[in-house]
Amino acid sequence: MKIKSCFFSLFLFGIFSAQSYKAVYDFKWKPQKNATEYLHEDFALLINENKSSDFLSYIKFKNDSTKTKTVKDFKKIGQGSMSFNYKYGESKFNDVISKNYTNKEILFQKQLYDKLFLVKNECKINWKINSAKDKLLGYSVQKAATEFGGRKWIAWFTTEIPVQDGPYKFSGLPGLILKITDAENEFIYEMKSITKETNDISERNYGVTNTIKLSSVKYQKIWEDYKKQPSSIFNYQTQINNNGWTANYTIGGGNPNDKKYQEKFDKQQLEFLKNFENPIELKNDCQ
Repeated sequence: MKIKSCFFSLFLFGIFSAQSYKAVYDFKWKPQKNATEYLHEDFALLINENKSSDFLSYIKFKNDSTKTKTVKDFKKIGQGSMSFNYKYGESKFNDVISKNYTNKEILFQKQLYDKLFLVKNECKINWKINSAKDKLLGYSVQKAATEFGGRKWIAWFTTEIPVQDGPYKFSGLPGLILKITDAENEFIYEMKSITKETNDISERNYGVTNTIKLSSVKYQKIWEDYKKQPSSIFNYQTQINNNGWTANYTIGGGNPNDKKYQEKFDKQQLEFLKNFENPIELKNDCQ
């Protein structure tokens, strides 16, 4: 019986590790700690042949897929023009979390105005696997607990999908995380479906010229400044020697040097940032 069980586990591992999958998660969060209602958004976890994964909002995934196909088709022809019909405003998230299964690195990508920030780090998550078991979406799941980002988390994972991954930055369990919640039930990720399919979003950043690689500590400083005054991002220099603060370009019909444009941008973004007054990470546990 044990031999059959081991063979079946290896068989499943072989199937899943050789394929690409898309898992869709429902994400519920409380925008403020005392909020009585949740906000919702669907997310996609794109598992790339058990080598890497990308986690992003489902709306962004659809747009990035379309953009990638358009760019690749354009490159094949080598002439003409391209146009993109973006609907990113329909999503509250424009970031992407990419995990490399080999070196355990996580690449966090976040666009603020015309700048794309790339933060590469490692997030060590120590799990305690519990004996409690249940069923989710027809899969047998087991309970696990951890502390991450200043919060306590409870996860339910299945070894029937032997991919050591999950939503957001969570990974490292002997199977795919189907559901994870913080102890206060302020943040809930729950898988809705998983399908075998190959997806390509490799050209999602095509045309982005202001790409900035920096440490997690430096990014956190920029993000904190942005939350206080969003227009501060206009003057963040992308050059290596960026001691100065200048901006002399026009984007989206507005001049970031114009005071009225800055005030309008601040007002819009500060209203939007109310969706995230309750941060999922209370402290940075990633190096």
